[in-house]
Amino acid sequence: MQTKRRLILVLMAAAMLVMSAVSVSTFQFQAQAQGTAAATAAATAIPPTIQPTLIAGGQNCAASATKLTWYVGLGAGGNVSEITKETDWVNTFNTAHTDTCLILQVVNNADATGALKAMMAAGTPPDIVGPVGRLGRAAFKGQWADILPLAKAAGFDTSKYDPALLDFIKDDGVTVGLPFALYPAIIYYNKDLFDEAKLPYPPHKVGDLYMGKPWTIDAMLELAKKLTVDKGGNDATASSFDPTNITQYGFWFGYAGGRRLTPMWGGASLYDASNNAKIPDSYKAAWTAYYNSMWTTHVVPNADATASDLMAKGNPFSSGNVAMTWMYTWYTCCFDMKKLHWDIAVVPSYNGTITAGMDGDTFALPSGGKNQAAAFKVLSAMVVDKDLSTLYGGIPGNAADRDSFFSAMNTQAGQTIDWNVALQMLKYPEIPGSEAWMPNLIKANNRMNVFTDLLGHTPGLDINKEMDKLQTDLDAIFKAPETP
Repeated sequence: MQTKRRLILVLMAAAMLVMSAVSVSTFQFQAQAQGTAAATAAATAIPPTIQPTLIAGGQNCAASATKLTWYVGLGAGGNVSEITKETDWVNTFNTAHTDTCLILQVVNNADATGALKAMMAAGTPPDIVGPVGRLGRAAFKGQWADILPLAKAAGFDTSKYDPALLDFIKDDGVTVGLPFALYPAIIYYNKDLFDEAKLPYPPHKVGDLYMGKPWTIDAMLELAKKLTVDKGGNDATASSFDPTNITQYGFWFGYAGGRRLTPMWGGASLYDASNNAKIPDSYKAAWTAYYNSMWTTHVVPNADATASDLMAKGNPFSSGNVAMTWMYTWYTCCFDMKKLHWDIAVVPSYNGTITAGMDGDTFALPSGGKNQAAAFKVLSAMVVDKDLSTLYGGIPGNAADRDSFFSAMNTQAGQTIDWNVALQMLKYPEIPGSEAWMPNLIKANNRMNVFTDLLGHTPGLDINKEMDKLQTDLDAIFKAPETP
């Protein structure tokens, strides 16, 4: 994730393709299978002569002002309403800062990775890139500036940020930005379906029990059985339950594929220090639970069911026929918040540890930029700006802005949501992240999405055999030449 509203719409469409046919690749989010659309775009080489979608700002700047380019396209920021507000923000900024001339460059998502690669290769990178998440940055491994020395030189106090959030913004140990738009994963739940089943709502506080027992992934999937109902009204705990005529599912894994399925089981890497592929035990547990939930307990819709009308053609929670889903807070963009009677709960634990998972957008500075000190001053203004935070829909990295943000979200939802749940989940990102760099990123993500597609479409698999095969294939991919 690797908010991104336009990108999320891309992810939704890509997720439907993943669930109904052959998987595509990845985003800064991925579909959400894991950010598939953007990685596919990254696989297409863009010639250096590519024309930007739009350039705005800078018309009335002083001749002596330092010119800085703000590059948008690796994540959110590219739809018409966003561009209009971004342009207004640039003009307002330039009016107030006569020593700096900020120029907005918006490139279509499909072209943005290739265009930026061409600019960097030519030695003419933009000064500021964003909003961009981990997966969007991963295509440019080692090419982002460490902002901590710049912050220190500018007198910007980074101690006001939670250290866990600063760690989350690190790529390969380098702090490439400041916490800005944060999207922790949470459990969304449909209150009407819980009420109908006469079940208590899932926990809103870390450490709370559910019906006297710890809130674990296993407990959540057991609960999902009571919330999975067939045409005759039988739930999945009943001997008379008919898995071929399900009308309501207990759980949906969200726009998840490949690595994107794994965060609740803990952050991990698929490769060792020598770039040998090694599927961690947490990934195996996640993929096995996903598979069994579709084909054994039937509490999760399989690929065909997900693509059905009952499941809103690829967006199951929005249909009102799914009781719970694990998904990031950006998912509020993707269902009618006023139509559903919903709230949010904390992510369950696995082996005694909570890992919620988190997407996050920030602004990053290419290491080859010529005006990094000036660019950091603009970046430091962007990450605390309420208008930009509201525009991109993420929980503000600046804690002082969060109350007003959540108030606005409740207005949009037409009901009061317990956003304190999301604040708790900010403390539990997965590190390494499910959008982090790995060798031959595009090919590796494509192979994992094919694996996920196989799980979603095929009952009766020997999943351990398929995971062994995946590891063998990934090992070859990691050692092959990088996709350009």
